[in-house]
Amino acid sequence: MELISFELILIVSTVLEFNPLFQAVKSVRTKSVADVSVWTFLSIFIIGGLWLYYGIIINSIPLIIGNSIKLFTAFVVVIIYFKYKKLTN
Repeated sequence: MELISFELILIVSTVLEFNPLFQAVKSVRTKSVADVSVWTFLSIFIIGGLWLYYGIIINSIPLIIGNSIKLFTAFVVVIIYFKYKKLTN
């Protein structure tokens, strides 16, 4: 099966939505969120929510899948931030 360039872009962009999980893994391993800006991940969460809403309105599966992943990963980082922030204070 040969992937056309549009399909390849969709696959790569969907995989890139997992980027916030790298920060989550680092924070869990070090049990520190000193180098994390919660505002960055809150803004990613809000923007992802708006794009998800738009994707639902226009019935775009790639937008729905990609931004659902983005919401989940940003939410995980925010939860970890508040969990480990208590340990550092």
